[in-house]
Amino acid sequence: MEELDVRQIFTYLKRHFWLIICIVLVAASLSATITYFFITPQYEASATLYVFNDSNRSDTSISTTDITTSQKLIATYSVIMQSDNVIHKVIETTNLNYTPSQIRKMFTGTSVNNTEVMKVTITSSDPVDSMVLANAFIDVAPDEILRVIKAGAVEILDRAEIPQQPSSPSMMKNIAIGAVLGVIAAVAFVILYELFNTKVRNEENLLRVVKAPVIGYIPDLQLYQKDDKEVHSYGRRRKA
Repeated sequence: MEELDVRQIFTYLKRHFWLIICIVLVAASLSATITYFFITPQYEASATLYVFNDSNRSDTSISTTDITTSQKLIATYSVIMQSDNVIHKVIETTNLNYTPSQIRKMFTGTSVNNTEVMKVTITSSDPVDSMVLANAFIDVAPDEILRVIKAGAVEILDRAEIPQQPSSPSMMKNIAIGAVLGVIAAVAFVILYELFNTKVRNEENLLRVVKAPVIGYIPDLQLYQKDDKEVHSYGRRRKA
């Protein structure tokens, strides 16, 4: 197996350019096919809640401490909303055929840009179910949160709507990933093929393999025979 330098690698890649292109196209096409036919689209529906750190909101002024406390409460509220009590009430409200563990995997509760606004997101293969579940959570959550914590409160800002486009998978992203993997596979194949290819194609290749001077050349007899036949054929045409 011979050693490689950068110039040799580029020579090999140039020699097998169209093979590399074909492998990349096949990889990208395969990625698109798998994405379209074998990966189930997922839809996200989101609703938002405004979190207060005190259920008594007669004082309209809001301090920095109130905002910080509300932000911290969002993490607590998210855990409460994933409790069995809340999820069972969501199932009873929606009458959807999901288990608590399935709904828990669909649920995400996060703070919007580190504010007091909490976003409840449901990810499902059914766009209608994702909307129904997200709205059920924000309907059930306020009373259940107040019952558990006995402090703080939430108000509904926006209700979820039916998502029109899937959130995943991304066709273009997967095609790009497939193309990149195709390039890597094609380049690796070409380099390995050239490394283990023992065929000597020219003098430079021979010198690199045997590391000895060339003392003579063996002519290609088939090439001479071909040229000789062309000469005789030309002569016969002239005589005719």
